[in-house]
Amino acid sequence: MWAQFLWGVATRDIPTDRFIRNLGVDQLEIYFPGDMTATNLFATGIVEVRKDLDKVAMGVLLHMLQDSFSQAHAGRNSESGAMCQAIPRFAQPGRISQFYSYAGQVGSLHDREDTFNALGLQTLQVSPSVVDASRAFLTLWKENASWSEAEKYFDCAFALEAPDMRAGPGPFVR
Repeated sequence: MWAQFLWGVATRDIPTDRFIRNLGVDQLEIYFPGDMTATNLFATGIVEVRKDLDKVAMGVLLHMLQDSFSQAHAGRNSESGAMCQAIPRFAQPGRISQFYSYAGQVGSLHDREDTFNALGLQTLQVSPSVVDASRAFLTLWKENASWSEAEKYFDCAFALEAPDMRAGPGPFVR
């Protein structure tokens, strides 16, 4: 639901001046029951970005995607070499085995995996890499793809090995 909302703002299909609770994005009103708009959410106190909320929303979506490739935020299986079934022009990243929660992690251990050096190593060792996955979303955005099309790649990039697996600290404990 969060990705659908971000995609809608990024493609300008979702108005940024209406209350989020009234936008019709399934269950989003649970998290934004008050008088919050996308403009308030992304640009309170930052007037300069109000004209570029589409870019801000895309940046937030990319950040979510990129965190899923950080070993501090998620465990991913090795990539299989397969293409995404529902959108075969993009390669399928390794499935997510577990999301990691910062709660319970040792901060310094988490931080070591959330660095530019860790990113550089990931882009050299993994294909498709975080850069490839980001490029796929940016390609769809530039094509002004609908959410139903972008969701196919979202489901591929965020494919879960075990959908019922609860988030945990991962290996970042002492």
